[in-house]
Amino acid sequence: MGFLKPSSIGLFTLQYSENYFILQINYSSQVLRNKFTVPYIYLFLMVISFISGLAWPEIKQVMAIYPRNFHFLSGVFTTVFVHKDLEHLSSNSLPMFVCLFGLFYFYKEIALKVTVICHLLTGILIWIFARSAFHIGASGLVYALVLFVFTSGLIRKNKKLLVFAFIALVFHSGLLWGVFPLEEGVSWESHLFGALVGIVLAFLFKNEGPQADPPKIWDEESEEPLGDEYLNL
Repeated sequence: MGFLKPSSIGLFTLQYSENYFILQINYSSQVLRNKFTVPYIYLFLMVISFISGLAWPEIKQVMAIYPRNFHFLSGVFTTVFVHKDLEHLSSNSLPMFVCLFGLFYFYKEIALKVTVICHLLTGILIWIFARSAFHIGASGLVYALVLFVFTSGLIRKNKKLLVFAFIALVFHSGLLWGVFPLEEGVSWESHLFGALVGIVLAFLFKNEGPQADPPKIWDEESEEPLGDEYLNL
């Protein structure tokens, strides 16, 4: 499509105009879909929030989710960047980065959409249904991303997705048991809601992104027909 009519300007200028705008649109899309951009943004915000929390401890409550309290509704977006201590940050930052990298590597067209939905929907469910306490950390989003990739791999029968999901599981040990209220002081609700969001989105987007591995075609060994042998007398 062009932004200028052929009748108003020459062919050369029209072609240049179209290419210029198309180039700008493609460049913007590539920046957003780059497999490193979004992971680095999340990691940067997590580190900045942690450093800010050292100087201003109250920021943890300001950015947290407190269920059914409208003063903390903004935590639906901000809580993934807040962590209790360095151990909490380190346990979430690496799995988060790996999951986002894999998502933007395998799901270039829908990665940004899936990330935003997982982020916001998990936070909303925590705000509506979780216990009355301050909920902080990125583990709910990590659960959503891991279960999205893992379930997608099963649905699509894609070995690469399954291998990546298992790698992400290695970086987030105890993923299975995290959805149960086994450890005091841990927001198991965020883990559970994140897992459910990831599974549901995997089914909703099952026709987008990488599909099933192509079936292997085995070449049958061609058997050369036995020719008639002629014996010269």
